[in-house]
Amino acid sequence: MMGNFSLFENRIYRQYHAWSKMLCMKNVMSKPAPNDGKLYCSPRHDHFMGCWNYTEAGTRAFLPCPDIPGFAPDHSAYFDCLRNGSWYVHPTTGKEYSNYLGCRNFQNVLTDIEKNFAHVYVSVVGFCVSLILLICSLVIFFKFRQLRCDRITVHKNLFVSYIITAFCFVIYLSVVSFGDGVLMENPVWCQVLHVITQYAVVSNFSWMFCEGLCLHTLMMHTFISGNSLIIVCLIIGWCVPLVLTGIYAGLRATLTDNTKFCWLSESSLQWIMFAPVVFSMLINIIFVINIMRLLVTKLKQMPEAAQTRKAVRATGILIPLLGLQFLVFIKRPNDKDSTLYDVYTYAVAIVVSLQGSFVSVIYCFCNHEVVTLLKRRWHQHRAMFRGKHARTQSSTNSSTTYTFIDFVSNQPCLDKTSRC
Repeated sequence: MMGNFSLFENRIYRQYHAWSKMLCMKNVMSKPAPNDGKLYCSPRHDHFMGCWNYTEAGTRAFLPCPDIPGFAPDHSAYFDCLRNGSWYVHPTTGKEYSNYLGCRNFQNVLTDIEKNFAHVYVSVVGFCVSLILLICSLVIFFKFRQLRCDRITVHKNLFVSYIITAFCFVIYLSVVSFGDGVLMENPVWCQVLHVITQYAVVSNFSWMFCEGLCLHTLMMHTFISGNSLIIVCLIIGWCVPLVLTGIYAGLRATLTDNTKFCWLSESSLQWIMFAPVVFSMLINIIFVINIMRLLVTKLKQMPEAAQTRKAVRATGILIPLLGLQFLVFIKRPNDKDSTLYDVYTYAVAIVVSLQGSFVSVIYCFCNHEVVTLLKRRWHQHRAMFRGKHARTQSSTNSSTTYTFIDFVSNQPCLDKTSRC
């Protein structure tokens, strides 16, 4: 989530290949052979993006490795032109063979294409599921006036940040990574989309910090509260990430090597944004420890088993809200060919993309207040429908009032204007 886009290197390779072949045909292959009486190997564009010019028989031609993520542009590939004027043929495959072993092990890259794209598909599906649940949650929060309080206000902003993040990632993964030629053309809108996505990610983590700040404030009663607390959260959640992302974008735009391929490759400048994110997560850990201390103190009067269950349940609920599960994925396995690396990549794709789903389910659809309001509204609609149906079938006066029961409070409501 923090700028790790290494699984798209294969897509870059495929787009770079098509682009380099077009340039090779235009600048090299369409030109006539040297007319000096010597024997030459004809121009070739190989499967590894190399454009080999006319080469004198019995010599070795060299080309710099492609300057794309995953390659070493300061190294060289070579292609042997044999004495008979033909290119070297690999004895195993029977095909012309230009040697790129000094650049990268392409065999592993090619065999990992499908596996890497599976991670992308998992992420896209997960983000789409999160978008649906988050939008439904926001509709519920805005629909019921009973849910208007400072705690729900912070939830609303957190959910909006999740929606923006999911929306940006779905566009980025679908349009940029799967769009033919986008990475090579490197249009301005693609670079802007990268910056917006980075802002959404930082803002998302900022609102996780705000959740911890608000909860800790409500438990301690030693900080600010009410409108002042909401204003502080709005500044931290929306304005601070804007400043950090602006500094990052301004500095990176000045570095030519960091502005290629829609800024897809990782950059050390991203720590301008993510160092504060890591720091905020560490503070959230301190908040959780202190909140758990207060909870255990208040639960000491209860039986030990019940006390333990409530403390564990409270901790489990706070982990996804404050994003503490991301601390597990700070260290990425170094060996990309290992099973552990595959497990890590899939786990990151699932957890990151479904983070919004986890939070919306726990803090909206499993929230006791929300469930109570939804049940009440459902029973009211059922009772109103039955009442209208009964009046339609009856020959009595249409202005007669009817009675229905609030199944939550078990109290009768005399008419449809009553608030149950």
